[in-house]
Amino acid sequence: MEAFEIEQSLQAKCQLEDQRGGSDRISRQASEKMKYSIFLITLCTFVQWNTAHACCNCYSEMFPKSCNSLEPHAVSGVYKIQPLQNADPIMVYCEMAGEIIKGNRAYNFLPRSITRRPDAQKIVNALFRDRKNVLLKLQKKVGLPESYTEIQPHPSFANVDFRVLMNSFSGYTEPKNSFMKDYILFGITPNERAKSRSIQGFKSNGATIQFRNCDANPNSLFAFMPNHDNQAPSNYHPNLVYENAGFAVNWRSKAKPITNPDRMMPNEFFFFTELHFGGCGCYTSSNRWRKFGYRATAIGIR
Repeated sequence: MEAFEIEQSLQAKCQLEDQRGGSDRISRQASEKMKYSIFLITLCTFVQWNTAHACCNCYSEMFPKSCNSLEPHAVSGVYKIQPLQNADPIMVYCEMAGEIIKGNRAYNFLPRSITRRPDAQKIVNALFRDRKNVLLKLQKKVGLPESYTEIQPHPSFANVDFRVLMNSFSGYTEPKNSFMKDYILFGITPNERAKSRSIQGFKSNGATIQFRNCDANPNSLFAFMPNHDNQAPSNYHPNLVYENAGFAVNWRSKAKPITNPDRMMPNEFFFFTELHFGGCGCYTSSNRWRKFGYRATAIGIR
C-alpha cells in the first residue's frame, strides 16, 4: 500500500510539472507574438515607408483594438485593428501626429470598404467614443496634397453629441446621394434639435461656422459616399450659389495643410462628400467645390 501511494504521488507531481510547463510555453508564445507585433509597429518609425502602399502591422498575428492601443511612439500610417473580438480585423489609417490630434488620443480613419461590412455599425460604435470631436482630411485635385480640420459642436449645441451612422440616417434627414446605397452619415445636430429657426452649425479647427436656419428645415449632416459604381451625383439645388461664399465654403477655409508628405493617406480613405444644412445653410457636394481645389474628404473618429 505504501509503494502504491508513493507511485500515485510521483504521478501527480509529474502531471503538475507538465501542466506548469504547458502554461509556461503558452505564456512564452503569447509574449513572443506580442514582441513581434511591437517590432513591426516600431519598424514603421525607423523605415521610410510609403504609407500609401504599406501596412505597418499586417503580418502580425495580434491586432490592437484601435489606433489608441498602439505603442505611444507609433507613427501615422495604415494599420490593422480589431475593434470587435470575434470579428475580422479592419484596415484603418491611424493619425498619430501630435500637431494634428492635439493630445494623446489618435484618430481612426475609416476605409471606403467598411460600408460593405455587415458589422460596420458595431465597428464604428466600438471606435467612436469621443463624440464631440471628428477629424476630417481634405484631398486636393492636383497632386493630391491634404489638409485637415477638427470638427466640434457649435457653442449653442455644446451638449449635443455627434453621431456616425453606417448606411442609415436614423434621427437625421436622408442624404440626397443616398441612391449610391453605401455611405457614412456624420450627423451634426439631430432633427428634433435642428428643426428650429435658430443659429446652427459647428466648429472647424476652432472657428465657429454658422448660419440662421430660415425655415426650420432640419438638415444637419455630412455624408461620405464610396460611390462604388461611379454614379453621377445628385443635381439637387442646381443653383451653385453656395459654392462662392458662406457656410459651404467657410469650413473648408479653416483647413490646415499637412506639410509632411510621409503622412499622406491612400485613396481608399477618401470619399465623395455631401453637406446639407438648413434652411439657408447650404447644400453642396465635393464635385461642385470650386474654392481651394479640394475633391474628397476622409473621416477619422476616436
